[in-house]
Amino acid sequence: MPLLDILHDGLIISGLTSLGLTCVVVMTQQWHGKHSHDTVEGPQKFHVDPTPRIGGVAIFLALVVACFVSPQPLSRLLCSMVIASVPAFAAGLLEDLTKRVSAFSRLLSTMLSGVAAWWLTGYTITHLEIMGVDSLLLYLPLSIAFTAFAVAGVAHAINMIDGFNGLASGTIMLLFVALGLIALEVGDRELAQLCLTIVVILTGFIVFNFPFGKIFLGDGGAYVLGFLLAWVAVMLPMRNPQVSVWAPLLVCAYPVNEALFTMGRRYVQKVSLGLPDSEHLHSLIKIKIVRPYFGHLRLKIRNSLVAPFCWTYAALVSSVAVWQYRHTDILIAAWLISFFLYIFIYINLKRASNPSLKENQQLLQQ
Repeated sequence: MPLLDILHDGLIISGLTSLGLTCVVVMTQQWHGKHSHDTVEGPQKFHVDPTPRIGGVAIFLALVVACFVSPQPLSRLLCSMVIASVPAFAAGLLEDLTKRVSAFSRLLSTMLSGVAAWWLTGYTITHLEIMGVDSLLLYLPLSIAFTAFAVAGVAHAINMIDGFNGLASGTIMLLFVALGLIALEVGDRELAQLCLTIVVILTGFIVFNFPFGKIFLGDGGAYVLGFLLAWVAVMLPMRNPQVSVWAPLLVCAYPVNEALFTMGRRYVQKVSLGLPDSEHLHSLIKIKIVRPYFGHLRLKIRNSLVAPFCWTYAALVSSVAVWQYRHTDILIAAWLISFFLYIFIYINLKRASNPSLKENQQLLQQ
């Protein structure tokens, strides 16, 4: 299917809405900053000035506008997904404004969004091409529960990588491009249009987010985009049987690998899974690569230089999924390689730095 076939008139309006609303949030922060500013204190706070962390509001409203200006049947599908995303977005936004919503409550909210998405779209994960597991997923309640848990996991993984200017938003754009290319290749015009619409909306946001960090996604933005990414990853192989279910997993390998490794690391360290820390891969990249080699640049610019390193990893891995989206064996092998590559990079950066948690935090803020 030619790329031009997925263009539609609503793209320009959706993108300009995102750009305009993001600009409004940034320009009016003196009035809402008391509630919306992200503090400069904490294990994952690397910015210099108080910054609005409610970029998700602009993105969510732009998605709502896209529901009305997009052509059918895209509009109907997008509307169902936006409605389903409300619990995840609301929990994230409430955390952005109050800083009091527990990680468990946010997990339940994203799972609720997953259940709502099944109710509104009818899709669940019905197979993983794993002997024994596929027969269990034929039982609808188990399929719904597994799908909701997987969706919540991806949404939280996106929130986990939201650490530096442009890191999460740029990564999400890359992953939607990859999913959209696969949808385009198999002739799923509606899903390809959906991916393109979200990429355009994110473009309006990232103008202010990267490189200068004038606004952050916040939990609301991370959860709604993570949910949308996860649900497209569910729908792509369910709508198109020629696409292996492992293709979208490989596309999402960077955030998924980050989440899996972090959970394992915190379990070994006997640290709560719900607490933030400064030992993520992007944190080590800042300490061991960006800080020593780009230390002459302004802090905001240094914080922005972390993202391209992680984007490169995400792009390389997801490109294999685009290339081999039909072949489960290759996709599984590629995901395993991507996971061990992640561990290899992490261990070598960690070994080279090996500071204490307190020293990590001090180095990250330099």
